[in-house]
Amino acid sequence: MGNGNFGAMIWGIQRLHITVNRADFWDHRGGELIVPGTVYKELVKTAQSYGCGTPLVEAIPHYTFPDDVFKPQRLPVGRFEFVFAEGVVPICAELEYESGTITVSLSNGSRVDIELGLYEAALLLRDNSEGIVQAIIKPAWDFPQSQEWLEKYGFVPPERIKDCNTTGWIQSCPDDSSLACICRKRHNGYAIVLELGTDNAAARRQAEKTLVEIDDVDLYRRNHLWWRNYWAGIPEIVLPDQWFNRFFKYALYKFAAATHPNGRPCGLQGPWHEEYQRAQWSGGYVFDVNVQQVYSLAFATGRFEHLLPLFDMLESESFRNGMQHNAKVLFDIDDGLWMTHLLDDRGFQAGWLHVGTILSPACGLWTAQLYWLYFQYTLDREFLQTRALPFMRGLMRCIEEMLEEYNGRLSIPLAVSDEYGFGNPNHNHAGRDPSYQLAAVHMLAQCLIETAHILGFNPDPAWLDIKQRLPQYTTIEGKDVRSGEIEMRIAIWEGQDLEICHRHHSHLAAVYPFETLINPTPEQMKLIDNSVDHWILKGMGQWSEWCMPWAAVIFNRLGFTEAPMIMFNVWKEIFVNEGLATVYLPRSRGIIAHRRHDLQKPKETSEIMQLDGTMGASMALLDAMAHQRGDTVYLFQGIPEKWGEVSFRNIHIAGGFCITAERHRSVTVTSRLGGEIKLALDGRVETLHFQPGETKTVAF
Repeated sequence: MGNGNFGAMIWGIQRLHITVNRADFWDHRGGELIVPGTVYKELVKTAQSYGCGTPLVEAIPHYTFPDDVFKPQRLPVGRFEFVFAEGVVPICAELEYESGTITVSLSNGSRVDIELGLYEAALLLRDNSEGIVQAIIKPAWDFPQSQEWLEKYGFVPPERIKDCNTTGWIQSCPDDSSLACICRKRHNGYAIVLELGTDNAAARRQAEKTLVEIDDVDLYRRNHLWWRNYWAGIPEIVLPDQWFNRFFKYALYKFAAATHPNGRPCGLQGPWHEEYQRAQWSGGYVFDVNVQQVYSLAFATGRFEHLLPLFDMLESESFRNGMQHNAKVLFDIDDGLWMTHLLDDRGFQAGWLHVGTILSPACGLWTAQLYWLYFQYTLDREFLQTRALPFMRGLMRCIEEMLEEYNGRLSIPLAVSDEYGFGNPNHNHAGRDPSYQLAAVHMLAQCLIETAHILGFNPDPAWLDIKQRLPQYTTIEGKDVRSGEIEMRIAIWEGQDLEICHRHHSHLAAVYPFETLINPTPEQMKLIDNSVDHWILKGMGQWSEWCMPWAAVIFNRLGFTEAPMIMFNVWKEIFVNEGLATVYLPRSRGIIAHRRHDLQKPKETSEIMQLDGTMGASMALLDAMAHQRGDTVYLFQGIPEKWGEVSFRNIHIAGGFCITAERHRSVTVTSRLGGEIKLALDGRVETLHFQPGETKTVAF
């Protein structure tokens, strides 16, 4: 359960366990911006003089912090355990999608209903039969892994609370707000509240205030109304494999709970986090793929308002100041924006500063694509002018400073292809003209040029020059593994072929997500085919849970009808746990060897839930049903023919269109705003014209 900030996980065998967390409960110490003196042109000189290996890595300075300060971290909170009368145990928990209520059935025939307020930091348990006899607290401090980590970094034990009707704790932080976690017995059950305050006393006061102000009837009414509205018009899919139907429906619920428009932006774990271990990757915002995978689901589902908390965070004073600082340090400009890759909720780097964190412009550019897609789906011109354009323009200013003349064309002299350097056999971490970055820059330039035409101003000459003189990708000669013949492939960067199994499909970004090779020439199609086959030959042994959905979308876009669902069937066995959550590490050995040494550890101390795989897979399923390339919508391109009758309802397409279709039978399109849409229907292209609000149906 979640409201975008307060997260609760419901589980248990003998007792009812509720693990709680808040997305805004952080230890912010140790956050970094790019250190003054880290000048891009000097890094280029270092790479050109000494190579892109160790000397370049050592040229990236970072701040020094005391031993009891690590990096910004989402903090574990704890759980409440509800004990029932002797012999009574929970049997099952059922989620009512239409209301958001979870009902826990008990062995004595009674039940407990659980509601999480969508507009207040309160979770209510209705226990009308009074089956609960005790509420026990388990702060994160009570778990060895969490306590060891918290003590190491200067935390003190929580202040525990216990009186006749109330139990809980307050966890203070060395340099951030305290969090009060209070459970109170009430006339018809219990209420749990989580509230922050400047210190323990302030957090307790805010929690008490929330408890007093809870209006059960109003909370239920607003909750149920919101959930009914959310499900109205949401996409539905009908596949012959019921597992995928079930997974998809539950993923849409989790998307709503993790990205609620009234909540905080969604990071790797959303508002949820286990009590027994530290948050992996700080539980923060990873902008090299993960945030984008989560939020891409908003478009096809038509839930565009779920993006707004993310945009609000990116445009906050702290975030903007940080991005401007980074641009000033790297390029000595005052009108640029530059993102590093793993950030806390203020825009500070939450991981180490190194080559990969600061030399990937695509972190910002892929994020800018979310702004552009928001406009394309909503056609909100005011948003485009006041929010999207300033963000895109600030990022492009840094690109303009980055580029140099090279052999009669423009070139990126030094950048990474995300994550490739970690396992590179020649130990280089970066290079000239990474194909990933070239595709991202072309995408942004095209977005800006189109924005200029829409808003009625002249495109900046630099944008036009980039489209004209910057390569779309870098190529390299390689040998076909079977014939031994020389073939051209898309390179990682200049002189760097794909030599290893690589989980970040960055060099294929021109296919997806940046879609800069929409209508390839025969020569380009041959290049893509060579590159994809070489990528497949390198295998997926190092992939994690978010890699396979990304690969499935690439297959969708290339028309590999059978491959996406084969990929999904492997993915569900390896990376989806018994709770339908996607996990970072493989659930068993074999097929995938990613972080193989961690596979030997007990699952209860090493399993890592991430939302990118869940949301990325859901988006990829919708993409297999319907997606747009250029000006044409392709239907069922990623669905195997043997599945026979497959249908979907309410998939949204850019331009304000909503599509419902049955394969080989009919497709119905509704246009919210009017306009034109092209549909690829079993070998022919049908062009439909609409007035605002009009609906049309055509046969395949």
